[in-house]
Amino acid sequence: GINAEYGKQWYQRRVRAVMFPSLYIISKDHWNQTIVALVYNVLKTFMEMNNTLFDQLTLSYKAERQKEKRKEFQREEAWKKVQRLAIDANKSPAISSQGAG
Repeated sequence: GINAEYGKQWYQRRVRAVMFPSLYIISKDHWNQTIVALVYNVLKTFMEMNNTLFDQLTLSYKAERQKEKRKEFQREEAWKKVQRLAIDANKSPAISSQGAG
């Protein structure tokens, strides 16, 4: 019935959403061309089954990767700042306790 069809579609969407990032990475970076060809066939099948969902998954994956790259850049910049502060702190003379006592 309708519930079974809805469940099947939901399941297919979830499976693709979970599998897609790994398949996408393998399709771009794997050293074994046989594996790459198999992954391309799977991705092609996904695309043929539901082109709209495939496009959504692709855009979502790319947006997530961009977000990860921004976070990584921000972390690197924060560490550079910490390192600069540490170097500056080591260069400056010790702060005396003026006016104490």
